[in-house]
Amino acid sequence: MGGSLIDIIANSIAAARQQGLDLGEERDLARAVLLARDPSLTPGVARILVEQLHPAAVIGSARVAV
Repeated sequence: MGGSLIDIIANSIAAARQQGLDLGEERDLARAVLLARDPSLTPGVARILVEQLHPAAVIGSARVAV
């Protein structure tokens, strides 16, 4: 999987916000993107990664969106 996990999650959150998705949908999208980028991940691992990195990624997405 190329790119840092925080960048991948932040970019998916930024895209979700541009589409007007809510917080739960942001997390769902971030999990789906992680699973698509790395098929070796299980849904449970992707969920944990997003739950742990989402706050940091939200801060990062503010920088990405600017």
